[in-house]
Amino acid sequence: MTELQEDNSTLGPLGFSPSAFYVLRGARFIWAHRVLWKYAAAPLFISSVILGTSYVILYHWFFKLMEPYSAQEWYWRALYYAVALMVMLLLLVVFFFLFTRVASALAAPFNEVISQKTEEIIRGTFQDEPFSLIRMLKDSGRSVVHSFKILGAYLFLLAGGLLLLLIPGIGALLYSVASALLSSYLLAYEYLGYPMDRRRLTFSEKMKFLRSRLVTTMGFGLGNLAVASIPLLNLLFIPAAVAGGTLLFLDVEDSGRH
Repeated sequence: MTELQEDNSTLGPLGFSPSAFYVLRGARFIWAHRVLWKYAAAPLFISSVILGTSYVILYHWFFKLMEPYSAQEWYWRALYYAVALMVMLLLLVVFFFLFTRVASALAAPFNEVISQKTEEIIRGTFQDEPFSLIRMLKDSGRSVVHSFKILGAYLFLLAGGLLLLLIPGIGALLYSVASALLSSYLLAYEYLGYPMDRRRLTFSEKMKFLRSRLVTTMGFGLGNLAVASIPLLNLLFIPAAVAGGTLLFLDVEDSGRH
């Protein structure tokens, strides 16, 4: 297991703002290295199917919900549409975050290979073993389990946060902020987790690593959340986030050695 320093002062330029753009760095890295394309194809296909289906479901659900109010007076319709739009935006973020998590969990075996190959390219060290789908599935089993555990924890905390909606006036705002921060933290855990898994870090060691670099962690997570919330662009999100998280982890790891 690799020992990693926990002092934020060693991070140098890896603060909130730079880390937010690592998902874009990940996308550029994959584009620049064609060897990664075949591994990125599976997450792209899985996310396209899941997110495409979710778009259709959400579209029909929203307009079906609006239908009874189409015959009301214009001012009631205007008020209802305004409220419904705010609720819709909140649900959109939560909804697509959940579907992205499911897609990422299903694509975990391929995500692990993307992360490994990214590190090999950066470090200049390559495994001599030929690619084996069976070995890949076995080695990535823990990543799949962790992905669904994270999804379960997210749903539990998100449900508990509904109590914030009971606060008059600012409850909805507090819930929106809390859900965005929670989603960002879990996204950072998800995509920084692949290189940590290869170093055999336990769950508590992973959490300690993230907490000791909370500014960097939240910057990376919020950058991921922003990209994952953009229609069509979120189809490309998963492989880019995997590569970006690996690049960020390696930069943090290197900064701790100097």
